[in-house]
Amino acid sequence: MTCLLKMQAMRENMSSSEKRLADFILDNTHLLRDYSSQQLANAVGVSQSSVVKFSQKMGYRGYPDLKLAVNESLARGLGLQNQSGASDSQDERELISELIRQEAMKTIDYLAEVEISDAFSQALAALTNAACIQVQGMGEGCYPATRLAQGLCQLPKQVQHVNDQRLDLLLAEQAIENKVLVVISIDDSDSHLQELIRINRSYRAKIIGICKYGDTRLPSLCDITLQMLVDSHHPDVVIPPQAINLSYLVDLLVLSLQKAAAKG
Repeated sequence: MTCLLKMQAMRENMSSSEKRLADFILDNTHLLRDYSSQQLANAVGVSQSSVVKFSQKMGYRGYPDLKLAVNESLARGLGLQNQSGASDSQDERELISELIRQEAMKTIDYLAEVEISDAFSQALAALTNAACIQVQGMGEGCYPATRLAQGLCQLPKQVQHVNDQRLDLLLAEQAIENKVLVVISIDDSDSHLQELIRINRSYRAKIIGICKYGDTRLPSLCDITLQMLVDSHHPDVVIPPQAINLSYLVDLLVLSLQKAAAKG
């Protein structure tokens, strides 16, 4: 994932000074090439040390590495250009297809990083060795959860996946050795999700959480967390792009499990 997409995804969990830095960089990406850390600090109204700490929070050793990553994003054409200036003569279907294309490009770029992460390897190992897998999705995670459950059944795996919350909790009460619970949610974990995790954990089940990049709540409840890029800057779209993005991650999981099963 490019640093600009990462910055956008992490923004809501930043401090006020970090948000000012992120907003300036996202709105003035082309200027960063010629800015020193002190010039950026002066432009935003923060200290130079704040720029360094912000760069490190973004996962870089310092400001020079952050600036290099921003420039690479521009060179690859993966910036966050505002699409509001699209031609009025474009057909609505073309606008939607272009939106899906852009989301797919960003997602595939990010999935390359996810696939080589330690968390992804741990999730694959847990799912491969599981005797039973319970899957639950909340909000925009409902469709990807169903997609994951269907893929797991084809492996084949013993899968528990229901939409009834009462039955969901009853299934969680079953004492099954070597069980894994997979929860998918890009919103704050609600009381049902928390109770589902609590019950499964009481029976020593391993918890895998799939959530939006930058989420700090769900990861604290899970043993393994896969964080997906979620772009919520399209409020007028009936089917939010995040559901599509989560589905790509689910497909990556299922295909990787199938590949591992074929080798085994």
